Amino acid sequence: MKRIGVLAGLPLAASIFVAGASLAAGFTCPKVNDLATPPVAAEVDARLPKGLALEQSDQLAAAITLLREHGLSPGNATDHLIAFFCPAVAAETGLSDAEKRLRVMRFAQKATRLVYGQNNVDDVIYDVPLKPGVAEAATQRAKAAGLGLEAWIAQMVEAAIR
Repeated sequence: MKRIGVLAGLPLAASIFVAGASLAAGFTCPKVNDLATPPVAAEVDARLPKGLALEQSDQLAAAITLLREHGLSPGNATDHLIAFFCPAVAAETGLSDAEKRLRVMRFAQKATRLVYGQNNVDDVIYDVPLKPGVAEAATQRAKAAGLGLEAWIAQMVEAAIR
């Protein structure tokens, strides 16, 4: 079995994106014990939500806040979140290894975006699932407008409420 790990100093989130396609032989998760965790953060780990609870925006935001308050770098915080989330996905017997990798990669993208995002109390972030066809159409329209998907969606929502 192959293992998701840190590649050449990249944060775990980046290594999952890079290594995802090459992990066809099996699915395993990074271990929190393998991460460079400052002593204060080790005490915090026990207080953080784990597993699928991290998919809930409020739980994820609370975990990010706690990790930041205890001095973890954005990369280290993201790595911890992935390591806390991944075992719950690995335990899901109804998913193939490829589906598990995809689910962890989607979570890693969300966690990375939120961890590295600016702390603007005026912004509210919604996590809204879209059907694949709708998501693809939105991506194409955003590209045609010369915008990133998030900026295009924000414009559409703002226009709809005017």
